[in-house]
Amino acid sequence: MSEVIFQHPDIVRPCGSLVDIVAHPNLQKNQAIEIAAFNEHRYAFFFWNKWLLNLRKKDSEIKSPALVSLDWHQDLIYPNKSEKEWLQQLNLNSKGDVSLFCWAKLNPLNDGHIMAAAYLNLIGDVYINCRQGRFADDWKNETIVDINGNTHLIKKFKDYSALESTLLKSNEETVFFDIDLDYFTVKNGLSDGKFKFTYLSDKEIVALLSSDRPLINWIFERMEGFTIALEPQHTGGLLKSNKYLGLLDKIYFKPGLFAYRSNWKHVTDFRSKRNK
Repeated sequence: MSEVIFQHPDIVRPCGSLVDIVAHPNLQKNQAIEIAAFNEHRYAFFFWNKWLLNLRKKDSEIKSPALVSLDWHQDLIYPNKSEKEWLQQLNLNSKGDVSLFCWAKLNPLNDGHIMAAAYLNLIGDVYINCRQGRFADDWKNETIVDINGNTHLIKKFKDYSALESTLLKSNEETVFFDIDLDYFTVKNGLSDGKFKFTYLSDKEIVALLSSDRPLINWIFERMEGFTIALEPQHTGGLLKSNKYLGLLDKIYFKPGLFAYRSNWKHVTDFRSKRNK
């Protein structure tokens, strides 16, 4: 990769990405957490690496957090030989290098970032609820052996309740939560080739993502970072993508994500009651 001189190398991040710092959603944890939003889903790789490095500063032996992803697509393409060589050479301690790598060397189809992250042990096991998959073999669980010889399980779920049941019984201690807004589409350009879009109802989305939902409560207790991919080309356009980002914002945040004094809705409400 050609050398690039950064004016502020410690705060570099992928172009167009936004980051908000809020309280941890588990009120018993006295710490902050970051939420990152971006158009290109592969940019999540940058933030998973950043957050893992921060965790390792506190505990060098900590296990890489599991990834819990909600996405229409599976996004589970394995790195090929050349990509593995690039990953092996990547300086994970350089925000600039990782930022440029996400933009220039991760698959621009935005379907290789999960396996690339698993290959470098930036994430642990992967749990993904998605809709993409025409054949029975598409839904079989997989594994990937990372650069250190560790095996990562890749578990795929057609049904949200199956994901929920599995995670509630699991021993995962920390997670990165990941949502691609095209998850809220039922039919889209890839589902039938007609590029007609249909969507879950707002009521269905609220029921899936409410903080009262057992799975979401479980995630909130263990969350170490939250990535949101806007992916407007797969969500029916920029306005549709913004609509579902707005709905996500309404479900979780008050006064709003990236707003002044933004925070989780339940945290803001708790603090307001405490200060009365």
